[in-house]
Amino acid sequence: MTIESFPVELQGWIQRYVQGEEAVRALYDYPPFGNEAERLRELERYEFKRESLRKALHEYQQRYEHREKAMAQIDKLQDERSVVVVGGQQAGLLTGPIYTIAKAVTVLLKAKEEEKKLNVPVIPVFWIAGEDHDWEEVNHIHVHSHDGKVRKVKYEGRTNKGAPVSEQPIDASAIQQWLEKVFLNCRETPYSRKLYEKIQHFAEKSATVSDFFAEVMLWLFRSQGLVMLDPQEPLFRHLMADTWTSLIEENQAVRQAFTDGKKKIEDVHDGEAFIEVADEHTHLFYSANGRREKLVMHHDGELSLGNGQYKMSRSDWSRETQLHPEKFSANVYTRPFVQEKLLPVLTFIAGPGEAAYWSMVGPLFHHFGRRVPPVAPRLQQTYVDRTSEKTLHSESLSALNVANEGTSDYINRLRQRNQQLNTDELLEQSQALAAEGHQVMAKALYTLAPSEERFTDKNFQRLQEVLKDLQLRIEKKQFERIAPRVKKLQQLEQRLYPNGKPQERVLNIFQLLNEYGEDRVLTLFDTMEWQEFRHQFLYL
Repeated sequence: MTIESFPVELQGWIQRYVQGEEAVRALYDYPPFGNEAERLRELERYEFKRESLRKALHEYQQRYEHREKAMAQIDKLQDERSVVVVGGQQAGLLTGPIYTIAKAVTVLLKAKEEEKKLNVPVIPVFWIAGEDHDWEEVNHIHVHSHDGKVRKVKYEGRTNKGAPVSEQPIDASAIQQWLEKVFLNCRETPYSRKLYEKIQHFAEKSATVSDFFAEVMLWLFRSQGLVMLDPQEPLFRHLMADTWTSLIEENQAVRQAFTDGKKKIEDVHDGEAFIEVADEHTHLFYSANGRREKLVMHHDGELSLGNGQYKMSRSDWSRETQLHPEKFSANVYTRPFVQEKLLPVLTFIAGPGEAAYWSMVGPLFHHFGRRVPPVAPRLQQTYVDRTSEKTLHSESLSALNVANEGTSDYINRLRQRNQQLNTDELLEQSQALAAEGHQVMAKALYTLAPSEERFTDKNFQRLQEVLKDLQLRIEKKQFERIAPRVKKLQQLEQRLYPNGKPQERVLNIFQLLNEYGEDRVLTLFDTMEWQEFRHQFLYL
């Protein structure tokens, strides 16, 4: 097992941010790396409900089996100097795409690195975005199937429409069928049965999709002690009550902060903002009748749900935040501030999209006398299986190039080098000759039966199909010698650049666990080291 790393290849906003473009960096309060000591001094000025947070995190982890190392991390909160490195993602099935794993690994490595450098306790926290209700984004995984194609395997269980992911129930029968379908699409190995039974066990004991996610993540990172936090859980929501109250009572300033942040982005991003919401949106949601509804502000200063229900004064809504804080949740704009108030955030680990929209939250933080924490891009990861590694070696290809561009161009060049006949020219010549001959025969038929035009058209179409079949046959024969190489190159692309996208955005870590066993894959997590702005290639 080896790990190879390269500088990340980024595009768009995240590239401008990482490269330090002055106009972009000015929208953040800290650079992504290097100012952690300064951020630590800032955090010393704030008060956090550390003991209440410690108890809530303890109570939450108690639900899950592989919690021992996480519990030890949580107890660091007893030290008033303790801080956290935090990153998060929606609760995907079997962890969702590999970028979820990359983000968790980055959180762990960054926390370990800063604890060593700053000599203070640093806790790695994974923030499950359980309040999100985009079910279609998380209800499936993609697997590299027996036929070499990447297949989407969708969970078809009963769902509560409009409910947050944390409140989506696990349908026992449907999840069983889904797991069977996932494993049927993977080749059977000596590790398959044990892995299947482990995942089946986790699914059976999980009440919700978010529970299932937390159970699996704690198992995967059981030796590192990743701490899970689902902010949708009432025990955390109650710690957020005062934050909800502030966001309600000062909502005019909150919405103005959004307008200011949006304008700043538009000035440096060709008039395009990363978050768009209606002017009346309070940037908060409220759970009613099993649905997560947006909370809006009216011209008379009262607030209601987006559908007009529960129209009340701001003071009434402030009272509601104290009585039922579990019913409130943040939107994408206020979530960073809610996180900031709950946790002593040393660094936030972000994906490219998150790093972009965090550029808009400065005015909100500043209104409440806070600075936006350092926003550090996560590591990028690509897992290279043995077959792919052999193909890379035999064809003298770069894993980095394949992971970013695929193999189509290389295959085209390979075919050009081995081409003896230009079948496109042959087809064009044959079609021209056939058209002349067909026209002669068609005219002869028309002299006897003018109504036979439809027959001749169909006849000509069949003739074209025959010529096309001949072209394909010639191509197959002339490329027969390189066909095995082409097939391996196509398989390589589907492994490292599936569906024309980076592997970490499509495939799932469980395929690798099935092929190589959990010990081999999880050992890689133990051997990784902290790196800034890197794309890691993990050879299995």
